[in-house]
Amino acid sequence: MNKFKVGSNFDDILLELLIDCNSVDSDSKITELYGSIRDHADLAARPDFRLPMVSNEKFEAYVRHAADHGIDFNYTLNSIFPYGNKRDLYEHRFQIANLVRWLEDCGVKRITIATPIMAYIIREVAKSNIALEVSTIAHVETVTQIKYWKENFGIDKVCNNLLLNRNFIFLKRAAKYCNDHGIMLELMVNEFCGVGGKDYATNCIYRDSCYICHSQNKSPDDAMLFNNYPMDLCTMSRYMNPSNWLKLRFIRPEDLKAYNDIGITNFKITGRTGSTDYIMKVVNAYMSGKFNGNLLELWKPLESIYDPRVEGIAKQYIDNSKLSDHDFISKWSKEYMDCENHECGVDCRYCEEIYKKVVE
Repeated sequence: MNKFKVGSNFDDILLELLIDCNSVDSDSKITELYGSIRDHADLAARPDFRLPMVSNEKFEAYVRHAADHGIDFNYTLNSIFPYGNKRDLYEHRFQIANLVRWLEDCGVKRITIATPIMAYIIREVAKSNIALEVSTIAHVETVTQIKYWKENFGIDKVCNNLLLNRNFIFLKRAAKYCNDHGIMLELMVNEFCGVGGKDYATNCIYRDSCYICHSQNKSPDDAMLFNNYPMDLCTMSRYMNPSNWLKLRFIRPEDLKAYNDIGITNFKITGRTGSTDYIMKVVNAYMSGKFNGNLLELWKPLESIYDPRVEGIAKQYIDNSKLSDHDFISKWSKEYMDCENHECGVDCRYCEEIYKKVVE
C-alpha cells in the first residue's frame, strides 16, 4: 500500500477531504500531514510570510482531529540555519524546549529536522521519545548516513535526498537497509527543483542557498533582494529549454510502481502553502496513480509565491499520458542511468528526445 504525507494549509475543508479519501477502499492511504505555523518560522524552512497564522488552540484541535481519523501530524522544524547563528540558537534553547513539549502535548507524532543539532536539542528536552524524520534538506546521500542518523538519534524516517530520486542503484540499497531496520524511506514526488542552461539541466546548485534564504526572509521584499536570488535563476532556467522540465527529479503518479518494485511505499506530496483545490488535485492524482493533463500542473510554480492567481497554471504544456506511452521512467528504473555522473546534453540526450516525441 502506498502511504502519503501531505502538506497542510490548516484549512478545515482540506482535512475533511483527506479523511474522505481514506474512507475509500484502495491501495493508497494518507498517513501523515506535515507543516508548521508562522509563530515558529525561525525554525522552519519557509519564510514568515509563507506560513499560515494559526492559533495554538486551532492547531491543537486540527492535530487531534486528524489523529482521531488515523492521520498523524509531522511538524517541520527543518531550518538549516536556525536563528542565524549558534549563539542565538543557544539562547533560544529554552523556547525550543517549551515548543517541543507543547507539540508533544498537542499530539504531534513526529518532528522533521534537517540538522543534527536540532536532533540533539529535541532528544534532550522531549518528554517522550518522539519520532524524528530527517528532512530532504539534510541531503542524505549514502546508506551509511542513514545508519548514523538511526544509531545516534533514533530516527524512524528519512525523506530522500531529492537529487537522488532517480538513482535506482542507491534507492534499492537504501530501501533494503531501511526496511530491514524499521525506517521509512520517503520520496518527494511533485518537486521540480533544478537549474539548467540551453542544452542541459542538473541538480540545483542553489538549493542550500534557497533554504537559507527561506528561513531568514521575513517579507516578500526580503525575498526580492538581489533580483529574487536564487529563485529567479531557478525559474528562468526551466524556460530556457522546455525539455529541461523532464530532467528534474519529479516522480509521476504512474511511476510509483517502479519504486514499489524496489520496496519504497512512502511518498511526500509538496505544496503545503497552496490552496485546498490545488492540494486535492495533486493528492487525487497520486492516490489514483494516474493523471491525464499537463505534467507541470502537479507542481506549485515558484511564481505563485508572489501571485497566488498563477497557482496550477503552467506556461508550457507536457502531456503526462504521452510520457507513459514512452515508458519514461525506464531509463532509470531498468537501465540504471545515473544522471549525476554524466554530462547532461552531451553524454545523454534522453529527456530531449522524449520531449520531442510528446510535445513537438
